[in-house]
Amino acid sequence: MDKVIDKLSAYNIFTNLFPGVVYCFVATKLFGLSLVPEDLVVAAFLYYFCGMVISRVSSVVVEPLMSKSGFVTYADYGDYVAASNTDKFIGQLLETSNSYRSVVALVICLLGTGAWTEAVTRWSAFGAVSHYVLLAALLVLFSFAFRKQTQYITKRVALNKQGGDAES
Repeated sequence: MDKVIDKLSAYNIFTNLFPGVVYCFVATKLFGLSLVPEDLVVAAFLYYFCGMVISRVSSVVVEPLMSKSGFVTYADYGDYVAASNTDKFIGQLLETSNSYRSVVALVICLLGTGAWTEAVTRWSAFGAVSHYVLLAALLVLFSFAFRKQTQYITKRVALNKQGGDAES
């Protein structure tokens, strides 16, 4: 377990583990869910997975909504890569920005969890299929996350082929 913890970067801790721990704790307190296991190994993986879900909601749902609404604007990806090669502080700023975006997604996920638990309680028909709906939603979410990550890789390969340095 110590080796696994040693391999977690600060980015993974603040983007995946921290939101997962906060989500499980708050969801348990607010909605009476049992999301704080006694087994520390199981807890660590559960927290990390919940944090991954929140992080993907952040990336696949929150980011596009904020961008399309004009609430935030982004630099061209090629310009970002070039600038981050000369200004290493840009990477730290991006990590901080992603952390804030993850907190927005955390709150959205908590609101969604509250609505979900209310719906399961009120409508038994929904409660009967809610597990399947949740699994389907996770399938869609991680499929879009996979596609987005693959697009980033493809852009970086193209920048590298053009002679642009894609180090960051």
